[in-house]
Amino acid sequence: MLWKVEEIAERRGLDAVVIVSPENVEYFTGVKSLADGVVLLFYDRRRRSTQVYTPLLDYYRYRDSLEASGVEVYGLSKTLKPSDARVVDKDWAELVKSLAGGGKVGLDARFTSPLMGVVMRSLGEYVDVSDDISKYRMVKEDWEIELIKRAVDVTIQGIRAVVDAVDVGVSEAELAGVFEGTVRKMGVEDYAFPLIVSTSPNNSYPHNTPTTAKVKQGDLIVIDVGVRVGGRCSDLTRVVKVGSIPGEFKRLVDVVVEAVSESIDSVQPGVKAGEVAERAIAVMERHGLKERFIHGLGHGIGVVVHEPPYLRVGHETVLEKNMVFTIEPGVYIPGVVGVRIEEDVLVDERGARVLSSSLSRVFEV
Repeated sequence: MLWKVEEIAERRGLDAVVIVSPENVEYFTGVKSLADGVVLLFYDRRRRSTQVYTPLLDYYRYRDSLEASGVEVYGLSKTLKPSDARVVDKDWAELVKSLAGGGKVGLDARFTSPLMGVVMRSLGEYVDVSDDISKYRMVKEDWEIELIKRAVDVTIQGIRAVVDAVDVGVSEAELAGVFEGTVRKMGVEDYAFPLIVSTSPNNSYPHNTPTTAKVKQGDLIVIDVGVRVGGRCSDLTRVVKVGSIPGEFKRLVDVVVEAVSESIDSVQPGVKAGEVAERAIAVMERHGLKERFIHGLGHGIGVVVHEPPYLRVGHETVLEKNMVFTIEPGVYIPGVVGVRIEEDVLVDERGARVLSSSLSRVFEV
């Protein structure tokens, strides 16, 4: 994927490109980024060379991973200098100033990184290439789609295992453990995000973590889980009815199911992301629930679980073939109950292909 950095430099007339977001470095190099990782990728168009700079503690992992790629890897350290490492005796500010060399430099300035502030100050002037990178990342390569499909398939099996384990008296944390154990046995190394398994009323808050709360008769359980396979993510949400649920709970589930279906039906190449979100909101409005839909309709999935395109009202991104994103409408009655159903969708020539279609949206136990 490094050719994409070269292409950005050529198209924008840049002398060099600096990438400091760990997720972007992972996207271009394929080397897994770690939480709060500090890394810098530098492409020099003049020399046609690419270097990666890391703290010394990550140097060997990047060096060994990129050994066959032609990328030069360096560790930054002013004190430790192992004989088998390429060590640069500079701090990050000094390094960036020395690399830039007064040329026209591109930077992924709108992405987050522990280094971003230092790099911006050291460069002074730069060309923001964030949009260029996002456009590449939004439209998936075929091999990326295959990895996402595999992640979805693993997640589906994990959710089925959780549903099978649902019983009165079982805790949210225990059910989360069932998912974790199932997907770990299938070879999963990473989760896409912290797992959510929430009974009512805990699921009335869209983001929550599994607690010791136990499943009750008449409960509605929200399972929101995802994994990473080969560096690409899945993200699925399903609901489980435990016995006979209150009539209002059932109504909310039916409305969310309707919103999912209508939103997916509106997905086509050439349609704006915001227009798809409007379809879901129209469903909520018909049922008097517009104010209870308090988040966006969906987001892209790829190297990380939340990335462009974002399906929100007003977003002008035009959907294209090979974009992959979630469709996840929800309604929330604070302190009472929340309902969310989420599908992973691939845009193809005909419209939306639901990668998670083999999994029932609603379960009854």
